[in-house]
Amino acid sequence: MSKQTQLDKFKALAKETECDPDENRFDRALKVVSQPIEKKVCPECGHVFKGNGWDGIDAHWRSKHEDVMPYEEAWPLLQSDKYK
Repeated sequence: MSKQTQLDKFKALAKETECDPDENRFDRALKVVSQPIEKKVCPECGHVFKGNGWDGIDAHWRSKHEDVMPYEEAWPLLQSDKYK
């Protein structure tokens, strides 16, 4: 009895639930999902945020850089990549 990989189980479930069986489309979709998330770096201190993008920036900014600029002003600039 051969062991199924996680991918094999996923493909079997996709077929069972009548998802698109085209492997090329499946592979293209999987590549989109599996692309790494760009790590964000604090422009003031170089801290690299772990997780999804700017997760945790609000607490970090308020505890470390509130004296430079209030978070409410900094966030739109950080988000649009226009800070400094």
